[in-house]
Amino acid sequence: MKFSGKNSVDQIVSFYAGENYILLESQMEGHPSSGQSFVAIRPRREIFGYGEEVTWIENGERSVSSENPWDSIQKFHERSESLIFGYIGYDLKNYIERVESDNPALIDVPDFYFMEPEILIQVREGEAETVNGEVDLDQIASHGIQPISGFIGEIHRLEEKQHYIRKIEEVQRRIREGDFYELNYSYPVEGKVKGDPLALYRKMREVNPVPFGAFIKTDDFQVCSASPERFLKKSGRKVVSEPIKGTAPTSSDPAENHRQKEILQNEKNKAENLMIVDLVRHDLSLIAETGSVRVSKLFDVQTFGTVHQLISTVEATALDGLSPVQIIKACFPMGSMTGAPKIEVMKVIDELESYRRGIYSGAIGYISPDGDFDFNVVIRSAIIQEEKFIYPVGGAITSDSIPEEEWEETHVKTRAITKIAEKNGSN
Repeated sequence: MKFSGKNSVDQIVSFYAGENYILLESQMEGHPSSGQSFVAIRPRREIFGYGEEVTWIENGERSVSSENPWDSIQKFHERSESLIFGYIGYDLKNYIERVESDNPALIDVPDFYFMEPEILIQVREGEAETVNGEVDLDQIASHGIQPISGFIGEIHRLEEKQHYIRKIEEVQRRIREGDFYELNYSYPVEGKVKGDPLALYRKMREVNPVPFGAFIKTDDFQVCSASPERFLKKSGRKVVSEPIKGTAPTSSDPAENHRQKEILQNEKNKAENLMIVDLVRHDLSLIAETGSVRVSKLFDVQTFGTVHQLISTVEATALDGLSPVQIIKACFPMGSMTGAPKIEVMKVIDELESYRRGIYSGAIGYISPDGDFDFNVVIRSAIIQEEKFIYPVGGAITSDSIPEEEWEETHVKTRAITKIAEKNGSN
């Protein structure tokens, strides 16, 4: 059974408003990265972890074990009968390399979370189809979209400009001394959400539609992700990564829009992008057939609502016999959110930043029973608990970076959230 409509995803989510679910939404039909959307509803099995304390929930039974989180995700996938959905937080890096996350968490959410849904509906180009579960699509279609309300207030940046600039200057000092080549430095924006977090997600989608949107609804927290970046996708043995480095604001003035796109392709932005492309090539080489890693697109300019982005595409053929978790782990965390060389900059990031990244810089997506998967990069995302949200923002710093311009770029990256706040009358 199928039903079609421009607002198919919203109809499904509205119908199951009382349930917990994960929505993965491709919001830009016709965009080069666009694809299918999924609504994974009513978890029948769940797993989440804080460090090595891992909780399993199945048939209402809860058990807690002490184990490596990556091994837990692997076991959860092996025991699943259908697609699993969830996220891998940035701090799972600590179980790949000898690095730590000693900064305080601003919101108390698990380091990772996955669930196997009782009901799964797929939407492609507006046409909804049941993948598993007992679903009456005709009833969903006739239900319509119920009104919801929500708004943002009290937004403030948890880093002052002068403090930010001093940190960028410290990064550049270490680059000059040869410690590393590029480092992604971030800081959090904090605010309040009143009403339904789904309303915030929809407003973010309206302001800044993206190919890798996600909304996670649980009893304890919600995630509104308007991510333009794909971390990693596997189809059969083909693995694809689409790193972003380079951001410029869009404009309603065509001449200014054209100028910003030209600025985006300057030598500084290309150098930043190329460093990360080389890092992704290295990561993929760890799981790929010899000679199969290639750059299929370099410095492609794509537009997402409030920003233009410089995107490259790296592809590879995975070695036979590798599990999806092994492939993801080899490439995690994504180089666009760390810098290069990866291990050294991850140590420095934890030293210089003031907060534990958590879900930010991680990945949201799905893994299928046969080992295919697709994950975004968690950027342009609000992580919500009760009425508080954090919205981290950052950028790649190189020796050529101009601290004042980097500060302004973080404002460009928060446009989706600040525009919504302005409409609410918030500062």
